[in-house]
Amino acid sequence: MFEVEIRGQASNSTIKTIIVTQADLKKTILELLQEHKIPVASSCMGEGICEKCIINDSVLGCLKLVSAIESWQSKVITIAYL
Repeated sequence: MFEVEIRGQASNSTIKTIIVTQADLKKTILELLQEHKIPVASSCMGEGICEKCIINDSVLGCLKLVSAIESWQSKVITIAYL
């Protein structure tokens, strides 16, 4: 398990801290955020077409698995419009 900080770039604040479990590792980041009631824009149902679920300036949350966060130096997800 590890923690991920969810930050809003517009508000310059921490929105929530999520404790990631083993079961979460196979989910997409978009799914994880939605399960934790973080408002993330998405209109393509996670197919990567609309490109609205961008996190950290360039990562599509619907195409990246939560397991990828384990290798990030800083375990922070930034959402521009929050």
